[in-house]
Amino acid sequence: MDRSLADVENRVADHVEAYRESAPFYPVEAEAIESLSDAFRAGEYGKRDVEWVVRWYFRRAVTDIDHEERRAVEEAVSDVEPRELRGAMWDAIDALDGEAGDPSHHHALDALTGIPGVDAAVASALLWFLDPDAYFVVGEREWAVVAALTGDSAPGPGPDLDGSYPEPMTVDAYDRYLDAVGGLSDRLDVDHWHLYMVIRSVYAEAFEGKAVEGES
Repeated sequence: MDRSLADVENRVADHVEAYRESAPFYPVEAEAIESLSDAFRAGEYGKRDVEWVVRWYFRRAVTDIDHEERRAVEEAVSDVEPRELRGAMWDAIDALDGEAGDPSHHHALDALTGIPGVDAAVASALLWFLDPDAYFVVGEREWAVVAALTGDSAPGPGPDLDGSYPEPMTVDAYDRYLDAVGGLSDRLDVDHWHLYMVIRSVYAEAFEGKAVEGES
C-alpha cells in the first residue's frame, strides 16, 4: 500500500465522507453502532439482531465474498436455539463487564466462539457491536490497512503488525491487532467507528483504485 500514515492523517475527514457516500450499508451500520450495545446489554433484542451482525460481517465486503463460507456460518447461527444464543451473549457481556476475570475480552471471545459457526474473526464483529469504543472488528481488509500503517515498513503508533492476515484468526493475533488499532485511533484522533470508516475508505482507494473525492 502506497499510502503513508501522514497521508491518511491529513485526509481523515475526506475518508470519512467518502465512506458515508459510497458504503451501501452505512445508514444501517451507523444506527447499529448507536443502538445495539445498549440493546444487547438490556436484553432488548431478538435472534435476528445477532444474525444481522453475522450477515453484516460477510456481506459488507460486497465483492470477493466467499459465499460458501458465508452461507455455512449464517446457516449454523440461524439453526442455534434462541436460548443458547442469548446465553452466549450474556456470558460475553458478563465477561466484558468484569465478572469473568482479566483479560475480559478473552472470556467474551470464548463465549462468542461457542456459538456454532462463529470463529474468532466473526466473534470480533459481535464484540465490536457489544462495545464499539473498546473493541474493533477484524477482517482481511482492516488487517491489511492497519498493518500497512503501523508495521515495520511504516513506523507509527502501536506495536508492529505483520502484514499477513492470520488464517485462522487467533486470540493472540487479535490482541496484537487491537493494540495497533488503539494506537492508530489515538494518532488519527478518531473513535473506533470513525476509524472503521477511514480504514475501509483507505482500503478502497489503495487496493481497489476507488479514489476519494478530490483525488485524481
